[in-house]
Amino acid sequence: MLGSELTLFTLVFREKDQGPAAVAALFIVGALPMIVFAPWAGTIADRFSTKAVIPLLSVLGGAAIFCQTQRLDTWLILVLLFIANTCGSIVGPTWGKLTPTLATKEDFSRASGIIQTYFSIASLTGPILAGFLIKTTGFVATFAIDGFFTTMIAFLPFILRVNHKPGNLKDGEKTNVMEGFRFLMNNPLLRSLVIMVFAMVFCMSVINVGDIFLITNIMHADSFIYSLVGAGFMFGTLLFSVVAGSKKVSLTTELIVLAFGLSFLSLAGLGVGVSPNYWVIIPIWFIAGLGNGAINTYGVGMMLRVIPHEVQGRVFAAFNAIISTAGIGSMAIAGTVIGIFGVRDVFIVAGSLAFIAFAIFFPTVYKEQLKIIKAN
Repeated sequence: MLGSELTLFTLVFREKDQGPAAVAALFIVGALPMIVFAPWAGTIADRFSTKAVIPLLSVLGGAAIFCQTQRLDTWLILVLLFIANTCGSIVGPTWGKLTPTLATKEDFSRASGIIQTYFSIASLTGPILAGFLIKTTGFVATFAIDGFFTTMIAFLPFILRVNHKPGNLKDGEKTNVMEGFRFLMNNPLLRSLVIMVFAMVFCMSVINVGDIFLITNIMHADSFIYSLVGAGFMFGTLLFSVVAGSKKVSLTTELIVLAFGLSFLSLAGLGVGVSPNYWVIIPIWFIAGLGNGAINTYGVGMMLRVIPHEVQGRVFAAFNAIISTAGIGSMAIAGTVIGIFGVRDVFIVAGSLAFIAFAIFFPTVYKEQLKIIKAN
């Protein structure tokens, strides 16, 4: 995770002089594998062991990242990013399959909080380290570090002695690669949740493209200050994840906290759009990070409790594919709308629409989760 943050930050900062369209292309190509390969990524996670999948894809992904240490044409940069993230789109669900085997159902939210804590530490450290390395050494060191860490992941299943072993299929039974999408749409809670998150991500992903231009071009920050702005978000996520991972609360409390977290996160774009300088943006992203932490702990725990283990890889891959589609759709138009209307106006509108999406769809999520809580 640390290496991935280094690479993404470095690519965005290196290519930003090409304009919003080039930055949008990086995010789109980076997210595309989650959509294109979602049915097969989830199926591989469900049907193959951890020790078979992780080593092969970690070595392949690491090699693609190491190649970025060279100064390459834009099209080749995008191809290598696509290859690396294709490997990551399979590795993610494969690691995720281990959570239900290592934690009880009652502790899924706490387990998600602990996992998210480590992710947040990496995400918090990554942009800061990348900003420092870019400023002092250029672009090569960040790719080398990411390539090294990605390759070393190949050894983790053996070092940690963890492995998901899929059950055998019955005679004549075949794995249904589309089962993840069907389960999402047939489950009332997950269906309402994915619709809400899709709408919010579509509204807010434009911020991923415009953020660097607002902070560096309009507010005249350097790469290190830009990394600190992103660190504010990740520090908020980290803080919430630490608390959620260490303290067990009732499912009703989790649901209420999740509601506040989603509302804070949805309003972040509006707050950033009206901010006079980056010192104001940092605490806004910190508060938004707290909301993001609520989603990644209580939201994921809520999903784990209703998804059968045998289809979990496919369901989470399908969920990621749907959300990535929203992000790509938003980023595909981001460069154009930012060029026409300006980054601040786009942020204000995007943030307002994200909150409207939350206000429309979350009541259904709340109602469906309360039914599950009362039934249990």
